Amino acid sequence: MKKVGFGIIGCGMIANWHADAITKVDGARLVGAADVNIEAGKAFAEKYETRAFETIEKLLQNKDIKIVCICTPSGLHAPLAVKAAGAGKHIVVEKPMAITLKECDEIIKACEKNNVKLAVISQLRFSHSVRELKKAIVSQKLGRLVSGDVYMKYFRSEEYYEKSGWKGSWKMDGGGALMNQGIHGVDILQYLMGPVKLVFGHVRTLTRNIEVEDTAAAVLEFENGALGVIQGTTSVYPGSPRRLEVNGDKGTIVLEEDSIAQWEIKGEQIPENIETGSTRISTASNPAAMGVEGHMMQIIDMVDAVAYNRKPMVDQYEGRKPVEIITAIYESSRTGKPVYLKE
Repeated sequence: MKKVGFGIIGCGMIANWHADAITKVDGARLVGAADVNIEAGKAFAEKYETRAFETIEKLLQNKDIKIVCICTPSGLHAPLAVKAAGAGKHIVVEKPMAITLKECDEIIKACEKNNVKLAVISQLRFSHSVRELKKAIVSQKLGRLVSGDVYMKYFRSEEYYEKSGWKGSWKMDGGGALMNQGIHGVDILQYLMGPVKLVFGHVRTLTRNIEVEDTAAAVLEFENGALGVIQGTTSVYPGSPRRLEVNGDKGTIVLEEDSIAQWEIKGEQIPENIETGSTRISTASNPAAMGVEGHMMQIIDMVDAVAYNRKPMVDQYEGRKPVEIITAIYESSRTGKPVYLKE
């Protein structure tokens, strides 16, 4: 099968995961990259032995590029995705898909209008542990779902925000502990537990000199009647691995990062394909402490989706869901009232 050509827009830290994934996937090849900082783009292209495009427009005009990875600051995701869709390119966009629901809907409209596919990076959905937990829920092994909670107590230093030039701002980051660092946990929680009916939350900026929240807490009601909690911080030292707990009246399964820390189902032994134990890798205090395997699985999924004309596993409609939950928590904190999510 002919390899699918990829282009990368934005050559900052996260672009390395995309480039590494593309170069390790048999069905993909990296055609080139572009960055508004031309020197950064050249250095990145040299590192990966690919072409540095002088402008984003020239990259989008290249006929060898079928799929574009958007790895820019979050506030640029929407306009670039719309532009890429208009150029007829399929899209892989880093999380969050966009920083407002209005922008999410603009992306969705552009993809539908131009008949292009879009995948949002949510690599945890591809992990063995999350897949097995999802199977257990779907097969009702946990019984009636009672609660679903995620705790994301991370540490990011003041220097982390100062060096980036955009993190911690509403314009480019769209939020803090939830929208940037916590969105993966929020996405997995709603993916496992099902749609969220309402949220009631508080967000605060307690320790960092940033515009957005460094601390957040919210109570959720899911449409299935279960209740839940979301906690997210970047303000606690030294930071702890993400912990996600799903409880039913017949069982409990707990994830620590993407490892299963607890698997207890009434009347059943732990399945042979399930290993329990503490996580070996955590981004709690170091955002670069993650492997490339998750991005590889999403690139493989996207190549397959284009080849066989199917939806990517985490498409634009899925990518919108955690943004809706997080922006509802922000609204609840502003108004002091619960916010019902629209169907």
